[in-house]
Amino acid sequence: MEEILMSIKNFYKSYLMISNPHKYQEFTWECIKRLNFPLFIKAPTGSGKTEAVLAPFLSQFIDNNFTIAPRMIYVLPMRVLVNSLADRVRQYTRRINPHISVEVQHGDVPNSPFFMADIIFTTLDQFVYGFARASGQVGRHIDIPAGAIASSLVVFDEAHMYRDEFTFSIMRAVMEILYKSNIPFVVMTATMPETLERSLFENINMPEDCKISASIPASNTLDFYLEKGPLYSDDEVNIPEVILDKIREKKTLIVVNQVKRAQKIYEDIKLRLNLNDKQIVLLHSRFTKADRKDHEEQAISLIPRKKDGKIVIPEGVGIVVSTQVLEAGIDFSAEFLLTELAPADSLVQRAGRCARYEGERGEMVIFPVDGKDRNHLPYKKEHLEKTLEWLKRNEQFNIKNFNEVCSFVNETLDYQANDYEARDTLIDLYECVLYADSKPDNIQVRKSKPVRILVVDFSLGIENKKYRKKQKDEIEEIVENSIKKTNIHENTFDTDIGVAWSLYNKKLLKWELKWELDKEKKKNWKLIFIKKDNPDEEDIKISPFKTYILNAESNYTSEKGIINDDSFII
Repeated sequence: MEEILMSIKNFYKSYLMISNPHKYQEFTWECIKRLNFPLFIKAPTGSGKTEAVLAPFLSQFIDNNFTIAPRMIYVLPMRVLVNSLADRVRQYTRRINPHISVEVQHGDVPNSPFFMADIIFTTLDQFVYGFARASGQVGRHIDIPAGAIASSLVVFDEAHMYRDEFTFSIMRAVMEILYKSNIPFVVMTATMPETLERSLFENINMPEDCKISASIPASNTLDFYLEKGPLYSDDEVNIPEVILDKIREKKTLIVVNQVKRAQKIYEDIKLRLNLNDKQIVLLHSRFTKADRKDHEEQAISLIPRKKDGKIVIPEGVGIVVSTQVLEAGIDFSAEFLLTELAPADSLVQRAGRCARYEGERGEMVIFPVDGKDRNHLPYKKEHLEKTLEWLKRNEQFNIKNFNEVCSFVNETLDYQANDYEARDTLIDLYECVLYADSKPDNIQVRKSKPVRILVVDFSLGIENKKYRKKQKDEIEEIVENSIKKTNIHENTFDTDIGVAWSLYNKKLLKWELKWELDKEKKKNWKLIFIKKDNPDEEDIKISPFKTYILNAESNYTSEKGIINDDSFII
């Protein structure tokens, strides 16, 4: 036993740059090596859950003995997490063997549609489409991704973050199929409430020694207090001067719940502190892929982070203003955190980006949300109310103490899968697997419907109907030039159909880019005008899974994203 522990420690130190792995990481290694599946891991943010499952899997490449599985499929809730984690893991694999392939598979980076790399980082959507043989990226080879899954170790990380009963139902159905098929899988979380844990594992017989809960004594400290007034209300940003002084001096992360509020706070701080673009950055989901990548890289460069096991502290002022897109998976450590009130799991995840590393001390300020209109969105109002009541009752709460965090989450949240939807989904998925002669088209992972927005800089010009053809020709030329200059997908972002409707109602979306062969003009796309001139005529409606064009002129900037977006959907 002592020899095994020594080999585990040596592996962590040599290849993952971790001198002393936690006890739960050592236990996870043993469980995975013994093929004790399914495995459920509940551990604090920043405690190395990824490394816990990665280490025993990667050790196979040292031993040349693949008894666990020949590949790993790592499933995450958001693309930004997929990208950042894949980059982190590549640093590990290069130390072991430069030929270990680590690929990303999602809508923005479809590099492994067959799931055939050694390690594949993907989203739940892509995983389910591959399993159900519904992927449009594999042509006639629709069985290959499902076969790859059958011979993989599957990891579901940040499994609590979907928040949608429908998506939890999908996840539960997938887990039950993997369990019945004897495919090894691991579910990992820092903040999953017990209601959801019971719901997901209700029909899975999991031994008690396969449930790993890591109560790690925290050596870092995060002091928090509640502000009386909201950070943003009545179109005004309310940051007291004493807090502004701290923002100027400390590496600061500010997380709010809506895009519009993030933009306003970013503008206010930048103006009041007279900052340049290298000192402050804005992050949210309504940037084009190219701009968002640049903003993510800048955000990581502004806040202390680890590189090769050492903490790198940037010089000068460093401020990141963000929505929920930075809640998990980003490995940096702010000194000062301002956040709007959010459900317990979100607050804990946000706290995980502040005073993250051993021995650090940080400060967290929680602002209430203005109760007017729909300011509580995208969260349920009752979840915010329960969270605030709990925090007021527990003024000595240590958000870095994992046992206290579990109480916080369990007493304020009631996430669970919808049992009826789970049963229906289970049937749909089984049918997809059984009937291999047809490609399924009834699989949906989220209740919301996606829409793609292409950002192009042009002026719509004359709106008069008799000039429509000329106008369309001019716009086609602008779009064509845009496509020629760069990868068209770099100038797009995916969003909920509700956001597209909001932009359409503001007359910001007027054209659909339809991917259809236009033989006359020898193009594989054409423009469709979606707004009629005559008010008596019916508009062509916004529909899911389509691409619409947003005129960037006065509506979009690379600094702030969409300017006139008042929707409440993240």
